[in-house]
Amino acid sequence: MGERLKIDREAAKAEPESQFQTPDDLMASEGLTRGEKIAALKRWAFLVNRRLASGDEGMPVSGAQEAADAELLRKIESSRSALIAGDVPEEET
Repeated sequence: MGERLKIDREAAKAEPESQFQTPDDLMASEGLTRGEKIAALKRWAFLVNRRLASGDEGMPVSGAQEAADAELLRKIESSRSALIAGDVPEEET
């Protein structure tokens, strides 16, 4: 229950990376509903995709950051898919 008090729900939904270090942290949060988690992961994926696209548009991006973002995107999509499919027990969402 302490987790619920620490989370800024609006920031978690709009800028999930500011509230969670990993998609697993978001998934474990008791402060968001299942639907909010799905939406937050979708938003997070959008933000990471924008960062990755900026490299394609000529903005300077390090190869290490690009690789880290690609892995982060994979984890985000995996977590989101699990939530959508109902592969996460209800008490964890």
